[in-house]
Amino acid sequence: MKRNLIIATVTTAALLTGGTAAAFAATGDDDAPVKAPKVTAEQALKAAASHGTVVSLDLDDDDNGKQAWDVEVLTKDGKTQDWTVDAVTAKATQDKDTDDQDD
Repeated sequence: MKRNLIIATVTTAALLTGGTAAAFAATGDDDAPVKAPKVTAEQALKAAASHGTVVSLDLDDDDNGKQAWDVEVLTKDGKTQDWTVDAVTAKATQDKDTDDQDD
């Protein structure tokens, strides 16, 4: 638990101090260019941070090429939640298909 808090703190500090430049995910096709999202990693972090401490933040493409930020959040009661932040609108929605987990 303490380790997760340290990781979350370091991740948050890195993202808020300019570590967003390398926060782009590869599409899996080495020849295809990576498209920058309209919503930055910092904006996605802020959208999900009201729900707890952000532990991880990844940019993913779905099967239709739509981008979204996958965010893992550590709640005050020590559980993790998965959130999706739309890479166009910055709307955060909790992933309901996964159960909260104790780490």
